[in-house]
Amino acid sequence: MYKRVTIRIWVAVFSIVSAWHLASGSPAEASDIILVQDNAYPPYMSQTDGRPDGIYAVIINEARKRLANSNLVLQAAPWTRATVLVENGRAMGLIGSYYKPQDRPWIRHWSVPLYDEEVSVFCRQEVARRDWKYPEDYKGLLFGNVAGYRAPGPRFFEMVEKGEIKLEEAQTTEQNLSKLVLGRIDCYVVERLATEMLIREKGYDNVDIVGTASIEPAYVGFSDKWTGPDADAFIRDFDRTLKTMKADGTIDRIVASFTGS
Repeated sequence: MYKRVTIRIWVAVFSIVSAWHLASGSPAEASDIILVQDNAYPPYMSQTDGRPDGIYAVIINEARKRLANSNLVLQAAPWTRATVLVENGRAMGLIGSYYKPQDRPWIRHWSVPLYDEEVSVFCRQEVARRDWKYPEDYKGLLFGNVAGYRAPGPRFFEMVEKGEIKLEEAQTTEQNLSKLVLGRIDCYVVERLATEMLIREKGYDNVDIVGTASIEPAYVGFSDKWTGPDADAFIRDFDRTLKTMKADGTIDRIVASFTGS
């Protein structure tokens, strides 16, 4: 009986691991440098036919082409799982992380920024005013958030802890926007460009931008479990490559190809 249970456990573990690899691209080798991104945050990070896609994936793949002898592997997963993979050292870097050292002490190095994201406050019409101070003037309202995202900022979460702001979390921006449109939440703090594109795509007409919460550079955050001369050399070369791509206009062209600007 014990042997049969043990076999079942190992089969289940193998199935879970195999499924994750299939969902995020080719299986990883021991020498691979695995960077993981969100799979549901377009246009920045998404997944198409089981493979990572979006602005940051294109930037990372272009950087990989320019890096000599790189074993860089890009994978995609739900954001909460992605953060756990990097925190536990099963992936080396978290793509699209904001600079949040208190929330993510397990990141030892933030790369050269990939792009500056504008974090805005979206509310149902007539719920909030544009002259309100964020987040103090939003007391008593119910906010949505993607599980694991810290974009609303430390003061926001302090007010949540005190019960001054109510919070419901979902897995994706699309789910939060749907709740906002249906009146199940009052407001949602999220990156502006991605959310505006989704609002236009869905044809929502009862959601307003009422303010800007912050401007957040998006980085690749490298795990403190991945250390040593090889790791340090890769990070140094990776940052140098991103600086070159910024200087020669490559990153601007990649962003424009998604936004049409």
